[in-house]
Amino acid sequence: MSKDQQKSMPIMSHLGELRRRLTYIAIVVIVCVIACFILKNYVLDIIMYPLKNTGVDKLVTLGVTEGFMQVLKVSIYAGLIVSLPFILYQFWAFIMPGLYETEKRSVIPYTAATTGLFLGGVVFGYYIVLPVGLRFMLNYAEQNFDQLLQAERYFTFVALFLLAFGVVFELPLVMMLLAWTGFVDYKKMQKVRKYAILGEAVIAMVITPSQDPVSMMLMLIPLVVLYEFGIVLARLVFRRKAKRAKKEAEGQPPDTSFSEAEGAEG
Repeated sequence: MSKDQQKSMPIMSHLGELRRRLTYIAIVVIVCVIACFILKNYVLDIIMYPLKNTGVDKLVTLGVTEGFMQVLKVSIYAGLIVSLPFILYQFWAFIMPGLYETEKRSVIPYTAATTGLFLGGVVFGYYIVLPVGLRFMLNYAEQNFDQLLQAERYFTFVALFLLAFGVVFELPLVMMLLAWTGFVDYKKMQKVRKYAILGEAVIAMVITPSQDPVSMMLMLIPLVVLYEFGIVLARLVFRRKAKRAKKEAEGQPPDTSFSEAEGAEG
């Protein structure tokens, strides 16, 4: 147990610490938002990248203030993404004093894995799936329609789409946590694999920007790979827990060099 954990801390001290952390987060987020607003041309070029080769070069605004408000909205989104590592650090810095030493050693790798998978999903959706889906939808029946994209709807669509991809890519860690809690083990995950693939196909159909086979397959393939990776992680958790239970049954001290799956236990 950590030294900080052995000391009782008044509730007002906790609230003061929380207020201090939230103040730091607010300051950093505001600074990042202002920086993104200043660099709005660069940020907007990034948001417009998926429209490459679609024939749409500019977005349409339908009000006097819409252009300014949409730039501000995009700057807020970008500022939150840029400040995300600092936000996560402040969150863990707040709860770290209440964790065991083994749990503290697991915080960094687990947080890194969570952030990495989320950003991996965002990058995959941004560079691979979104351009293909947009190109299909915007070029569909182009001889009959003139495509005019409203800025507000496009920015909202892209933000929600990439958020969905980031969340979906957390699947292996969710499966690992389910295995650690004992809710389900890797053997059951293997048995329901065909039903999981069916569910993943439904998810791919729902969250891809178009329902064309190419976009769906680009989403379904990584989901299947992530599910298999989740089974591997669940198997590692099962073996680690079995090894620990065996040592405890034999009266041996438990292994304190936990992996991130073990270290999450409190």
